[in-house]
Amino acid sequence: MPEPHPLLGLPRHILASREAYDACVASLPEVFPVGSASASAQFHYLKLDGNGQPKLAALAECLVDHLVNYALSAKRTAAADFAETRGARQRQHSRINREARRLLREYPTSGESGELLLYLILEVVLGAPQAVAKMELKTNPRVEVHGSDGIHMRYDETLDCLDVFFGESKLEQTVSGALRSAFQSIENFHDHAMAQHEFGLVTSNFKYMDEPLRQAVVRYLDGQQLQACRVNHALLIGYDSPDYATCVGNSFREAEQEFRRVYAERAPRCVELAIERLREFKYRHLRFEVFFMPFTTVEDFRAAFYRAVE
Repeated sequence: MPEPHPLLGLPRHILASREAYDACVASLPEVFPVGSASASAQFHYLKLDGNGQPKLAALAECLVDHLVNYALSAKRTAAADFAETRGARQRQHSRINREARRLLREYPTSGESGELLLYLILEVVLGAPQAVAKMELKTNPRVEVHGSDGIHMRYDETLDCLDVFFGESKLEQTVSGALRSAFQSIENFHDHAMAQHEFGLVTSNFKYMDEPLRQAVVRYLDGQQLQACRVNHALLIGYDSPDYATCVGNSFREAEQEFRRVYAERAPRCVELAIERLREFKYRHLRFEVFFMPFTTVEDFRAAFYRAVE
C-alpha cells in the first residue's frame, strides 16, 4: 500500500477551535461569487447574548485564548507539552502565555485584533492551518516580516495543488474604505514581489516540527518543480454597523433574527463594492476569499481585544 501524501497531514495542524468560534460568531448560509469563479464572499456577524448585546467581549476572549497558538511556533511551545511533571507543564504553559502577551505589547500595531480574527477564520472556516508564526519572527532582527497578515495553507487533493492563503485584515469605519485599503495592500504586496519572500519564510521558518510535511510544502512552493501551487488572498473586511443597536425583538433570539434579515439585505451591496474593486485590479487573475464582519464599531472591537489581553 502506498504511503499517504504528506500534504494530507496539513489538517491535523489546525489548532483553532471551531466550537469556540461558533459560540461567538454566526454567518449567512450563502457564499456569494464576487464577479468570477475565483473570488467569493462570506458574511459573518457577532451573535447576541441573552441580553441582546453583541458578543464582543466573548469574541475578544476567544481570540486571546488562541494567542499562544497564533503567535508561537510548535518549537517554542513543545517544552510545555513534553515537561515531565504536571507542575513543570503548568509552569511552561504560564511562561509561553506570558511570552505571547509580551510579543503583543512589545510589537504593537492597530491591527492585531483583526489579524488574530482572520487567523481563526482561516483555520476553522477554510480549514487552512497557519504555516508561519510571523509574530514570533519579530524578535529576530535578521528576518524581514513585513508583507501579509498571515500565511496559511490547504491541500487540494483533487487537483494535486497546494493552496497558499495570504491574509489581509482591514478594520475601517466603512466597507468601501476597508476594501480600498485591502486591495491597495495586496497590490503593494505583489508590486514588491513579496509572495516569493513569504515562500522563503515558510521554507526557513515552518511552524511545525514535521520535516516530511515541510519538505513536501517546499516542493510545491518551488515553481521549477512539477507540483502546483496556487496563490489566494483571504480578506477580512471589518466595519462599523448601526444595525446591532437598531435591530430589536421581544427576545434576544428575535433581535438576532432581525439583524440577520437586515444583514442579508445589505450583503449584495457589499458584494457589488468588492466586484467594483476587483474589476480594475491588476492582479485579479489570483484567487480571493472575502470575509465581511460588522461590529458595533471597529474601535469597540479593538478596545475589547486589548481589555481581554490585559
